[in-house]
Amino acid sequence: MTRSVRGSVRQVTGSATLMYVAALAMSGVAILLSVALPPAERGLLVATTTSAATGVAVGGLSLETFLLAQGRQWLDERAGRRSLVLYLATVPVTAVLAWTFARYAEEADPRIAAVGAACIAASNVPAAAGLTLGEFLSVYRYRAAFAAIAPALYVLLILASVEEAELWLLAWLGCQALMALALWTTHGPSLAPLARRASPPRERVARLGLTHAGAVAQVFTYRFDQLALARHQGPDVLAVYSLAVAAIEFTQAGAVVAAQRTLGDHADGSTDRLRAVLRRALYLAAGMGVLVLVGLAAIGVLTSGYEAALLLGLVLVARSIAVTFGKILSARLVNLGGERATAVIAAGTAVVAIGGYSLTAAEFGAVGVALVSVVLFALHSTATAVVLGKRSAARPAPDTATGSMKSEVGTSA
Repeated sequence: MTRSVRGSVRQVTGSATLMYVAALAMSGVAILLSVALPPAERGLLVATTTSAATGVAVGGLSLETFLLAQGRQWLDERAGRRSLVLYLATVPVTAVLAWTFARYAEEADPRIAAVGAACIAASNVPAAAGLTLGEFLSVYRYRAAFAAIAPALYVLLILASVEEAELWLLAWLGCQALMALALWTTHGPSLAPLARRASPPRERVARLGLTHAGAVAQVFTYRFDQLALARHQGPDVLAVYSLAVAAIEFTQAGAVVAAQRTLGDHADGSTDRLRAVLRRALYLAAGMGVLVLVGLAAIGVLTSGYEAALLLGLVLVARSIAVTFGKILSARLVNLGGERATAVIAAGTAVVAIGGYSLTAAEFGAVGVALVSVVLFALHSTATAVVLGKRSAARPAPDTATGSMKSEVGTSA
């Protein structure tokens, strides 16, 4: 029995995908524990952390996506000082943006949002380098470990009968700071050569900009719904809606790692592997969706004020499926050099999202916003699939040298 348990633990800790799921699971546990707060206080907690996450997404330059798309050779041999300065600049930029989003939401703490965003951005820089070098497992082990600290601290706050969101936010902030320190200690040294290396004549800033433009546009499709609800419906409604969204996002865990592997898969036969990746991600999302809905039903029974989360979860399951496909297909499009196309698709979706979420939040509340989000992500995934199909059909056959190269990132465990 003991040997079986040890084998299971080794299997989980030896898989990057399972470690990512573990990190997300710990975040899910933290979210579940936060229902111990009164809805108004939980609304403050969610609005602040969402403002920080949105600030990071907008100001973080999508470093993980960009570096994975460039490949290991870019990081090891070509990127120089200007690149490093650009990557490090994401830290103060995200702090300013998080403060701005917190002010817009009105139900958030701007100072904690800004500091938290800076810590997350600081951890993302070495994490992006680690992933590009194929260290998926190491990066996700750290993220899983520090994701587990937050719920442990929340349990202590519950036992101490602390119902003020500010103290919960300080616990969350401490976890982000510790994770940034750990990732810099382990993966930061891989960035040191950039400081000593002269920058190349072409820094690939245009490609970085196009990659990030698409990601920024998607941020508004992903997160603006919660900011709009905070502004137009208040913290109570946001608390319930954000619980459903966070639970459903757990079902997309496999898609995130699958998308990163797709980004780094530059070897011959990647088209055939894409179909298998999509199939596995869909099965995982559907199976986990059932478990999430059971969990939301249990929360509705055991807590007061969160009964509507199950209805929202039922609506958002369709969003989860659309997001799963969209993430992987977009990664493949970027892998083929289609940053401009992904940016245009995402920008079009974002424009509709900003107006649609704002109008719907004011008139129809959380259910209306959830329905709008399902339509938006379905349209985004469909448009991406159409463009990817056309680009794949027009793509010339790879030469022997290119086709024989194996991607270390794409094949890493």
